[in-house]
Amino acid sequence: MPQKVSDIISFLSEAKLEIGSFFIALFVPTIPGLMFIGLLIFADTFTGIWKTVKNKGWKGVNSRPLSDGLLPKLTMYPLILLVASGCKHIFPDIPFIRSSIFLIMCIEIKSLTENINVILKINFFSFIKIYLEKGRKGIVEEMSKNNTKEDDNR
Repeated sequence: MPQKVSDIISFLSEAKLEIGSFFIALFVPTIPGLMFIGLLIFADTFTGIWKTVKNKGWKGVNSRPLSDGLLPKLTMYPLILLVASGCKHIFPDIPFIRSSIFLIMCIEIKSLTENINVILKINFFSFIKIYLEKGRKGIVEEMSKNNTKEDDNR
């Protein structure tokens, strides 16, 4: 083994406690955010599978599209929070971690609402608006309108 490579290996073996402590210090502020984002990813994956089963049946569920959507989220979201944690140490007055969590949360909630719109055949945000304006009776009226429209289309 060349001398430089062995020097690097010996340095890393001697400094593993310091390196580990550094990464733990970067990850600790992001743990609650990672847990919340993990919950949103799980919900998005669940509703995505539900949407696929509703549209194409169980034969439509395939591991390729699932891994194409899930793996980038599981790698990039923690990396984004790790970079935000590092930026927080450089610029302590800017809320990088909270801003990053908020942006990732918006992406996941948008995906969830798209899935729910397809699964339930309703516009989720219009139902929230109706609920805030008219209450539960307004929701029931809107759902009955949607059901009669579907019956007319058949």
